Formats: sequence, C-alpha cells, structure tokens
Amino acid sequence: MSGAELGADGRYRGQLPCRWCDARLDQAGRRKPRLYCRTSHRLKVYGTWLAGLVASAF
Repeated sequence: MSGAELGADGRYRGQLPCRWCDARLDQAGRRKPRLYCRTSHRLKVYGTWLAGLVASAF
C-alpha cells in the first residue's frame, strides 16, 4: 500500500487513493484502511466485477 503506513500500534497513517476515482483518502489512524471515498464507488466496483464474472461464464 503506497502512501499509507501501518504503525506499530496497528493503525494506518497517511493517504490512499480511492479504488474507483483515485481521490486521496486520509486514513486518520484507522485499523482497517479505507479503500473507497463513497459507498457508490464501492458498489460500482462490485457491479463491474459481477458483470465480468457473468460475462466470463458465457
């Protein structure tokens, strides 16, 4: 994970890009890194993954 570092206390510090739009997300000491800036972006990634899975079956 470039941009965010895992500290000795198990919390992430720094910024990571959103997996959909590349907006920078401040991790602000989270234990689990935040990967998407919005719920809709998480759902879009899931939808494209699901469509690819269905398309590969045919």
